[in-house]
Amino acid sequence: MNLKTVIGSLTLAVMLTGGTALAQNIEPVPPHDTGDLPNKEGRLERVPLSKVLRDAPREDIENQPVEGFLPDLPILVDGVRYTAKEIQEKDIHLSHYVLDGRSAELSVVQGFRTTEQLKEYFSATGQFPSEQPTGNQLANCNPWSVFFEHSWYGGASFSVYPGWGYPNLGWWNDRISSLWSTQCGRWTLVTEHSWYGGHVLWIGRAWAVPNMGSYGWYTGWWPFRRWHSWNDRISSVAVYW
Repeated sequence: MNLKTVIGSLTLAVMLTGGTALAQNIEPVPPHDTGDLPNKEGRLERVPLSKVLRDAPREDIENQPVEGFLPDLPILVDGVRYTAKEIQEKDIHLSHYVLDGRSAELSVVQGFRTTEQLKEYFSATGQFPSEQPTGNQLANCNPWSVFFEHSWYGGASFSVYPGWGYPNLGWWNDRISSLWSTQCGRWTLVTEHSWYGGHVLWIGRAWAVPNMGSYGWYTGWWPFRRWHSWNDRISSVAVYW
């Protein structure tokens, strides 16, 4: 079964079971007039897609794993729903995680083992990211993605325009707890390590994440894999058209 067939079948299943369900802890970006809020301690740069469209290698166990907590939201991999515990038990290594409109409809986090699978998904859903404006931008929308120090959009904040990113966040390293994704571009992404290294979480157009602690990834090798929350664990960010 190809990717388009899987996507079509899942969408039909949602329609037949009562309509759209909002994914846990992902919500539409509220109206806002936030403009340029620079991260004065980071270095803003153009971010080629080649820097972020790469597989995440397996790694040694990091410090400070999240003990005793696993998210309730299923993780959809190759058309199959898994719990976080099952991902660990089956030793499924994922490079990319996606939260977008389809994730919200299906109430899942979408997981991709390889970058090639992620590219197939982008193409099948018409959401392939671009470094430059594509001509399909929405009218009367806010292009800036906004990153917040605390959950529920509290504390200090900074913003990033599509096509740009911070490879090293300076003071903001491991401090982001919530975000608003761009309303004009297609994707906001956050990475586990500086210089766009490690696992990647992609947040689709106009979606907000009020608590990054609701999502995470596994690091290490079975049976020593540990779950790590995205809360206060983000080291670089980028935004795309």
